[in-house]
Amino acid sequence: MHRKVFLPFVFAFLASAPALFSQSLASMPSFTAKGVETKVTDLPEIQQDDWTIYADETNRVYYIDFESLRVNISDVILKNAAGDVVFKEKVFDLPVNTIYELDLSKYRAGKYEIELRSFTGLIRKSVELK
Repeated sequence: MHRKVFLPFVFAFLASAPALFSQSLASMPSFTAKGVETKVTDLPEIQQDDWTIYADETNRVYYIDFESLRVNISDVILKNAAGDVVFKEKVFDLPVNTIYELDLSKYRAGKYEIELRSFTGLIRKSVELK
């Protein structure tokens, strides 16, 4: 008797789980056909001083530990010193325990800003390539 009552509840929960844990797309920025952002979004900056980034200075590769972040990341963006977007990748489909590899070996020496965007805010970190 308990099994007949329990199974429909389990099925209902499993069927509704994706809706319960999905992220809102309402705050997504608008993009042109080339994928470049058409306006600056008004996402608040998330204060995350303890997020983990490992730098391999010799090979100019940076590793970002998504598991150490308090939010789910939707985009990884790299901006040059002038504030121009030089790299952008959508990462919302990656698992939360991902170690993301950001290869900067093809970029010139200078100051850059790594921007991690979530659907509710953004996290910034400045790096300098030598």
